[in-house]
Amino acid sequence: MPDTLRIAITAQDAEEWFGEVVRHDLPGIGHEPTRRFLAEVGLPREAALIRFDPGGIRDGLIVLGTYGSPRTSARAVLLDGATGRIFGEERFGDPAPISTDVSTLVRNAGLVEAIRTGRGPVRTGEELIDLLGETEPELDPGHSFWHTSFALWQLRRAAVPGEGLAVRITPAMLDLVYENEFSGYEERQLPAAITHEPTRRFLLDIGLIDAWAYLDMRSDDKPLPTLAELIAERRADWDDEPEPPADAEHLVVLGYVSEDGDLLVDGRTGVVRRWYTGADEPEMDTLNTDLSALAFTMWVIGRMHRQGERFGIGIHDVWESIVVDLLSSVDPLAWAEPGSYWENMILDGINGLGP
Repeated sequence: MPDTLRIAITAQDAEEWFGEVVRHDLPGIGHEPTRRFLAEVGLPREAALIRFDPGGIRDGLIVLGTYGSPRTSARAVLLDGATGRIFGEERFGDPAPISTDVSTLVRNAGLVEAIRTGRGPVRTGEELIDLLGETEPELDPGHSFWHTSFALWQLRRAAVPGEGLAVRITPAMLDLVYENEFSGYEERQLPAAITHEPTRRFLLDIGLIDAWAYLDMRSDDKPLPTLAELIAERRADWDDEPEPPADAEHLVVLGYVSEDGDLLVDGRTGVVRRWYTGADEPEMDTLNTDLSALAFTMWVIGRMHRQGERFGIGIHDVWESIVVDLLSSVDPLAWAEPGSYWENMILDGINGLGP
């Protein structure tokens, strides 16, 4: 059992990284360097999606806190009081190693916070993962809390506000994942109902992908109809087509969402919505704040899967927590209601978007 920790960290270091740290006197810890670190240096209240609140015992291990986004199930972070090693609960199987000791745990959490908040130096995923290889070679890159965090939180830096839109999106950015699959519309295809100028500009300059996961766009080269026009056509053919909503003449149909759903953009505000007729009563729900947020959602999910392939990272519980936290912080309107469209699509593994 080592009598020293891997990394020398002072209380001042921790306060500079997190702003506030809490020191914990836990006399039940047999590993003296760990007990001393917690009492003299301490832990942040929250960092890297870990909420630190030491206390309690689970399966012979000391609970240091929990990790996970508010939308995902909380998993315990556990300390082996005899060896100082730290583990994380998982949905399936035994707890997996997170860090070799509290010093690497705190150092890694500080690095994640620098990436997540954008207040730290720009460091690539390769640099940070190499650092893990030097200080914690025991960690399995394919199933590591920190390898996953360093690879995925980098994407948070791309969430820059756009001009009149939620996020700045460029064709070059989308091409990193979708390789020229996005294409703009022609002016003649855009109806007068689209009076929200940033939305109109996005459709002309960026456009949408023809098909992605459960979204299929209209690609017949015809002008985009309003929902009022589309429902009028359907009612001429089908007796069971429901009445249109009151503002249907302002909602422009971009395509289809899975079964029995129309993908819409509100021409007045740019909000992306879904008209769903598969239930007993037709429903209107919100998908995204605007088309830039929809494209950013597609980009993040695509990049996260590619980052996993690039660094040999498996998709596990922390992947789920990061993608949910990242997307909900950039587009809170899309995640405002429990059971929202994206929450269901990402957290329900059968859809293939999440873990």
